[in-house]
Amino acid sequence: MPRPLDLQPLWQADQPGGGSGPALGGEWGLRHRPDWAARGLIIWPRGGQWCRLRLRCPCPEGWVPLAAGARARLALRWWADSAELWVDGQRIHSGDLFDTACRWPLPERWWRGEVLDLELRLRSPLHDDGALISSRIELEPLDPADPLGLLAATAAELRELRREHRRDGAPGEGVLQVLGHAHLDLAWLWPVADTWQAAERTFASALDLMERFETLHFGHSTPALYAWLERHRPALFARVRRAMQAGRFEPLNGPWVESDCVLLSTTSLLRQFQEGQAYSLRTFPEWSHRLAWLPDSFGFAAGLPALAAATGVRWFCTHKLAWNATNPFPHRLFRWRSRCGAEVLALMTAPIGTDGDPVAMERYRLQWQRASGCADALWLPGVGDHGGGPTAEMLEQLALWQDQPAAAGQRHGTLRAYLEPLESLAGQLPVWRDELYLELHRGCPTSRPDQKRHNRSLERLLREADLAAALFGRPAPAASDDWRTLLFQQFHDILPGTAIPEVFEQAEPQWRGARRRAARRRDRTLRRGLAAAATSGGTAAATSGGTAAAPASAAEPWCVVQLQPLPAQSRTLRLPAGDWWLAAADGERRLAGQPAPGGGQWLQIPALEGVEVRHLRRHPASAGSGGAAATGAVAAPVVGAVRLERVTGGEPDRWRLGNGLVSALIGPAGVEQLFDRDGMPQLAGPLAWCRWRDRGEFWDAWDLAADYREHPLAWIWEGVPQWLETGPLCARFVWRGRCGQSPVRLDGRLLAGSPWLELVLGTQWRQRHELLRLEIPLADPACRWAADTAGGVIERPATARTARERARWEVSAVSWMAAVGPGRGDGLAVLLDGPQGVSATAERLGVSLLRAPTWPDPGADNGWQRQRLALLPCPGGWRAAAAPQQATRLREPLWCRPMEPPSAAGAEAGGAADTLFPSLGEDLQLVALRPLPAEGSATDDGAEAGGVLLSVQNLGPCRRRFSAGPDWTVLGPCDALGQPQAAGEGSPHPDEQGTQPLALGPWQLGHWRLRRGPAGSAAAQSS
Repeated sequence: MPRPLDLQPLWQADQPGGGSGPALGGEWGLRHRPDWAARGLIIWPRGGQWCRLRLRCPCPEGWVPLAAGARARLALRWWADSAELWVDGQRIHSGDLFDTACRWPLPERWWRGEVLDLELRLRSPLHDDGALISSRIELEPLDPADPLGLLAATAAELRELRREHRRDGAPGEGVLQVLGHAHLDLAWLWPVADTWQAAERTFASALDLMERFETLHFGHSTPALYAWLERHRPALFARVRRAMQAGRFEPLNGPWVESDCVLLSTTSLLRQFQEGQAYSLRTFPEWSHRLAWLPDSFGFAAGLPALAAATGVRWFCTHKLAWNATNPFPHRLFRWRSRCGAEVLALMTAPIGTDGDPVAMERYRLQWQRASGCADALWLPGVGDHGGGPTAEMLEQLALWQDQPAAAGQRHGTLRAYLEPLESLAGQLPVWRDELYLELHRGCPTSRPDQKRHNRSLERLLREADLAAALFGRPAPAASDDWRTLLFQQFHDILPGTAIPEVFEQAEPQWRGARRRAARRRDRTLRRGLAAAATSGGTAAATSGGTAAAPASAAEPWCVVQLQPLPAQSRTLRLPAGDWWLAAADGERRLAGQPAPGGGQWLQIPALEGVEVRHLRRHPASAGSGGAAATGAVAAPVVGAVRLERVTGGEPDRWRLGNGLVSALIGPAGVEQLFDRDGMPQLAGPLAWCRWRDRGEFWDAWDLAADYREHPLAWIWEGVPQWLETGPLCARFVWRGRCGQSPVRLDGRLLAGSPWLELVLGTQWRQRHELLRLEIPLADPACRWAADTAGGVIERPATARTARERARWEVSAVSWMAAVGPGRGDGLAVLLDGPQGVSATAERLGVSLLRAPTWPDPGADNGWQRQRLALLPCPGGWRAAAAPQQATRLREPLWCRPMEPPSAAGAEAGGAADTLFPSLGEDLQLVALRPLPAEGSATDDGAEAGGVLLSVQNLGPCRRRFSAGPDWTVLGPCDALGQPQAAGEGSPHPDEQGTQPLALGPWQLGHWRLRRGPAGSAAAQSS
């Protein structure tokens, strides 16, 4: 029974002192990687260094008689970012970090006694040491019956493996369902342009192999990739479609890309599924589309089941939780349920990037059976990460073991065919009611903050453009392309900041171009819609009443629009200098102003409620003063005016800042105390701006160093905070300091009528492998903490009790986090311009601000950076303080623009206020209000207009009702794709459509079709 020939001891390499010697057991490897050396690896240093291995390889004399019935293969496996096999001076095979193995058949001349000169040229990764993991010559029988017993050693290994799992030697029940696969990251250690080429090669290779191997089935993900092929490579796409129609090429889709799933807002993650599912249903109608394929994303938000299920997804598939560094994930097959009760079936798949090794396949099958209780396992052979897919060598190895009695049976088929019988087990499966937290890659929310900033600004502009189009009945035909730009950049190695610098350099013009187009589309729609409403009398002028009117000469009309349906609250903002007048129900009111040092002036807009329009007039400063004097008008009082007072009896540089809603003590230690509206202190000590060393993790840009708190670094503040503005509309201080070679500046600001204290940290960041954080010591210990996540809210105990809770020492929050105290839940919220990495204990809240990894991007995070957040006292808890709505106000500015002067004689610029969509009320958050695809009716500019999709989420544990208002007709409930649904819990009956209150259960996400115009109107009946 011939055994494989181990080549590891036979390779020769150049020695440090000159000459050649054995490569195995080198001194460098023994000293620096003893764990690898103990496993028999050939090792050399990281940093792109080359290792050249040589070997003269004759056929062993005892093997020569086997030549007529055997095939010999050179089986290699490496860890190198470039690998080349040369034989007799010719390059035979190439690989890299992703194509990490080969099984090259040795030529006939080797059997005849010709010695082969083998050379391996291997280059180590930049981030890790290189290794030749294994090298050997294996024999395979030409006759599957194996009369020479060449497979006996492997068969014995399989039997021993089963005995270790307390089985007898036979394979027993259950087969391996085999589906070829090629995981293809849209960008990572290569730019996007390389991805398109890799996709072409991968798809063409899979299609060619289907012609050679009749059993091969192949599955691949990503609607964005299919859309690119459809547009740019139609001939290849046509071949793919024919294979799909034959049932052998399976689309494994779901979201538009394999996106990050913890850094996205609810709107973005929902749109990922809407775009992906809509494309799949339209383009591949012969397939059902009830699965979401996300094998490699870095964790999954707790609300994902609700978002996915709303678009028709029934199955969620990933492998990533197998990467948990501390606690193995307990389930392989389970039901994953959101807080609202929506759920999907979840499958932890086999590893991606595997091959046809029978021992690895059997080991996985036995593990799967033990963990799940299900007999049949799924196997996904194929080179991955950079594409590739199954190779002929893999398929030949699979075919060799297909009918071997020592191996489990194989069945080639689709993922859908594998999942179908599992669905009947749903009632017996365990239920997971939490996020799928990856116990690794905790630095992703903090790395490359520029990508997070691009993401949130473009998402806001696109959502506002959709909202404007829905409000004024104007379709947005180009919106889908810009949404797809955003969704593409949310890929799980782009948005987290874990790619090479070329990826971000090439993304920059994409971000900027999409932002410009979205802003133009929003502004154009709002200007036209508001002008048309004014012309048609929709905004009747207020020309008389008890308040003096502004002089009309030289007046410039402006509109201020709140583009979120928020509860009533005044807003303070900066506008150009001048004399400002606000249209009111009883005439016009002059607004009090405060000059801003940087230009312009601060104004307060009273109590904006819902999506509301306010009309202003501006007189230039020179004319405005005369006009004001002429009218004798008194400025409207400031609500919640800011007061700054020196603290008596203490240090001369300590100040009390407040506006009746929140107050702070500012002194030599910065923000030394924060008080709520009742004067209750929130902090146990001054805010702590901290700096630590962050070095030593293998996945540099992905991971925070677990021991970073053991390596503090100095943060030096220079002097005391200096006051630049002192109220009554805005008070602002600046505090300067230094972190190593990086100057830092902290701006603190309190606005009139605002319940939070805003903090902005700016720095010219020049550090490497460091972490900046804000630590907030709590005056009263918290018992719980909460934060928003895609699809809802997560809540955690402040004191970790279990190993799984202790492993979650850094999590992602999208826009806010809050400490929750005992009793009624008093606490402190941090509003984020995020996403950000955050942490919480009973004694403190923490926010990670900046990092400085060097791989795969050597200059990541360096340059000018600006981080913005706010502190919100929450008497009564985060829900009572409306933390989600306050975070929206912090992140989303009002739309303020000058308008065209009215052309009609005697017409005014606008009335007091126009409510375009009402406030949703307590706990409710708008996810989207956007036009649906055209349904046949035409607008006055020739474009087709459809209905409107309203998506709202309840962020609380109580049932909530709301109304779309008298200007909207509710056509009925629908799913997230806009498809009508039967009435059910939380939705009005179709016979009760119109302005009836809509309802949402606790934490529920709901969708409705609307039509602009009241029930019974011509506009509504036209649908």
